[in-house]
Amino acid sequence: MPAAKIPYSRGDDDGMTGGKVFAVLTGDLVRSRAIKDACGEECIRRLKEILAEIGRDYTAPFSIFRGDSFQGVSAQPQEALKDAVLLRLKLIAGFNPGNSALRLDARIAVGIGSIRYLPGDGSVGEGDGEAFRLSGLELDAMKQAGRGIIAKTPWEDVNETLSIFCEVLDRTIAGYTKRQAEAVLLALEGLTQREIGERVGTSQSAISYRLKGTDYDLTLKILEWYRSQIRERAAPAEAIHA
Repeated sequence: MPAAKIPYSRGDDDGMTGGKVFAVLTGDLVRSRAIKDACGEECIRRLKEILAEIGRDYTAPFSIFRGDSFQGVSAQPQEALKDAVLLRLKLIAGFNPGNSALRLDARIAVGIGSIRYLPGDGSVGEGDGEAFRLSGLELDAMKQAGRGIIAKTPWEDVNETLSIFCEVLDRTIAGYTKRQAEAVLLALEGLTQREIGERVGTSQSAISYRLKGTDYDLTLKILEWYRSQIRERAAPAEAIHA
């Protein structure tokens, strides 16, 4: 029997009996102080550009707080894990400060669930609800565990497998070079190997070689598994504001 879908209810915040499902993505830059010391505010400028790209269709676009932390709300929870992966890949691949030892990356916690309150002015930091709490708690926990990406849902049967898959994604992404991150990023955005080669100025065979060592096929399978699990359980969310 298919899992029951969760609609949205402003008055019910238990995540299981009536709220449409949203995704809250909360994150912060890794080693931002050292990077800022080396290249000033360039890393924050690049972060703002990437957040604008990823969150352009979000219910509440990403905002930055405490200098290098960020949060956004998506009404497409089935795409949230892919968004988190793309965000990290864009940071790794798109930051070229002239110092090969510097690597721009982020910790990102995805919370899936209902939202009780979201200010009409888009002040995402003042929002409340299950998705916000799950995202915030997971970000705090992953700092202690040294993790770079994690997602938490209201469904424990999903969470058990999802935790393992997120660890696989995390270890995989952490091992990418900038060129590998770029190739995987463009492949996830739908470009063929030939098109990627044309974009970055190299051959299709060179791109094939870069992708071969990235477990790209496994990443696709994990993202599709996640997408199918959320789709089975979550009714499409609508933009909600106070």
